[in-house]
Amino acid sequence: MKHLKIKIDKLEFSWESILKDINFTLNKNDKISIVWPNGSWKTTLMKILTWEITKYDWFVENVWNLSLGYLRQIYSDDENKLVKEELRNAFKKEIKMEEEIKKIEGKMQNNSENDLIEKYTSLLEQFNNIWWYDIDNKIHQVSSGMNILELLDKKLSEVSWWERTKIALAKILLKNPDILFLDEPTNFIDISSVEWLESYLQNKWSGWYVIISHDREFLDKTCDKTYELQPKRSLTFYHTNYSHYVLERDKVEKKKMEVWKREEEYLAKQKQLVNRFRAGSRAGWAKSREKMLEKRDVIDKPFIPKKPNFRFRYAGFTPEKVLNLKELFIWRVEPLFYIREAILYKWQRVWIVWENGVWKSTLLKTIIWKVNVLDGLLAKWKSVEITYYSQMHEELLRNKTVRENFVHFGFDFTKEQLIWILSNYLFDKEYIDKKVKDLSWGQTSKLLFAILGQKESNLLILDEPTNHLDYDTREALESELKKYEWAILFISHDRYFVNKLSTHMWFIRDWELSISYGNYDDYRFKLEHNLDMDMNLYDEEAQLNLTLEEKIWERMAKKMKRKFRNK
Repeated sequence: MKHLKIKIDKLEFSWESILKDINFTLNKNDKISIVWPNGSWKTTLMKILTWEITKYDWFVENVWNLSLGYLRQIYSDDENKLVKEELRNAFKKEIKMEEEIKKIEGKMQNNSENDLIEKYTSLLEQFNNIWWYDIDNKIHQVSSGMNILELLDKKLSEVSWWERTKIALAKILLKNPDILFLDEPTNFIDISSVEWLESYLQNKWSGWYVIISHDREFLDKTCDKTYELQPKRSLTFYHTNYSHYVLERDKVEKKKMEVWKREEEYLAKQKQLVNRFRAGSRAGWAKSREKMLEKRDVIDKPFIPKKPNFRFRYAGFTPEKVLNLKELFIWRVEPLFYIREAILYKWQRVWIVWENGVWKSTLLKTIIWKVNVLDGLLAKWKSVEITYYSQMHEELLRNKTVRENFVHFGFDFTKEQLIWILSNYLFDKEYIDKKVKDLSWGQTSKLLFAILGQKESNLLILDEPTNHLDYDTREALESELKKYEWAILFISHDRYFVNKLSTHMWFIRDWELSISYGNYDDYRFKLEHNLDMDMNLYDEEAQLNLTLEEKIWERMAKKMKRKFRNK
């Protein structure tokens, strides 16, 4: 059976153990997710599997010469190349074959030797067998699914960073390798593209794949095996999807903790006896028992990841109406979409439903006055204080230290105060003098939350707040945001996060913003049942009753009413 065998006894950077006792085999048709807490060097493992890292002692057995496709977290290439040319480069083998055929055709005009004809015939047969003439159709199919058709004739220099992520993903799918390695494939792509990718992997992808992702719902739908990577520990294997892995892990870790505690109690008692009889008539027995204990296998304490303690400070009195947007044009160089009227109330947690390309971040930056209004009313009550979290952390000074960034935001704490604040976000004290550029993406996200948590606010505006955060950190953030008593306006393609947090939706359709209630599941339900989601022209409670009682069966209507009754 075809397989890829991986063995890493120990990997060290600067005398620090990074990975150890990694030993597993990828078999045909495996669909594996690798989960981890931040700091477990999962991207390093991915680079070893795909030969990106070669200078350390490890072993990858690829006797079948399987082709490997690797999607990196950040993508870049020749800036002047057209997107369609970049995608056609996924077919380098076919392009090289076509060039060889043309060379032979040129030679055959002056030379008709049998060897040349046989080589030409063989190449032409291979060329036709690989469906070269279907390549443009394949590019169109994948580009359509990833919503990048309109980018094909643009230069790479003309596309945004999130569009490059889509291009990189489309290219890797077109390469059609035997094994696909995807490192955070759902970061920076919209929900419709995530859903398309799920369907593509489930129904059309015939190869194997290994996925690293924080998107819990994506993992549930695409992977049936879960490998857990813990810091400086060997892999733990679970033959189930992510949700069942979480339940199973709790049982396994509980048993491991019980075994470890029994072992610690046994060793403590034995050491007491050894110390008690070290001198006297039973000294020989004590020495023998001590040697026996030294030879005993050491049981590592089970790894229990710590969760950060997110905090958001409230800014006193908040009016019922936080924001009022009326007859407003959102724009950059030209108008992008129109808002007839939208009011944000203090208890609402509003999810902005978007597809990449509708400039949803421009809406947020307009609300915080980083982008000027083209026309219309944008009113913020004077007692409203905004805390804004940016997806790319552009507020941070990457060449400055952690301490210097706190000062830049106006928080000149003592060293002891800063150590205590950072400890809530799982930073050790030595991080105070580290530059932001030397932090991981997950650490940078937590640093920005740590700084913003010192500001007083009654309106949180969050642009993709869960990107780069590990599973436990996401759940800690979700829990704290649910406690936030004032208004939240957020963008996210983390469907699990949206379902937990959202009470209302603002969605952009046909170049206009509309309003509805609910979360991601409600959104999908309305789409699948062709229900009208726009509440702009209706009283909220009346529209809710009309929709639920007339268009949804009675039991579901009662359940939904109870859910929103207190709102």
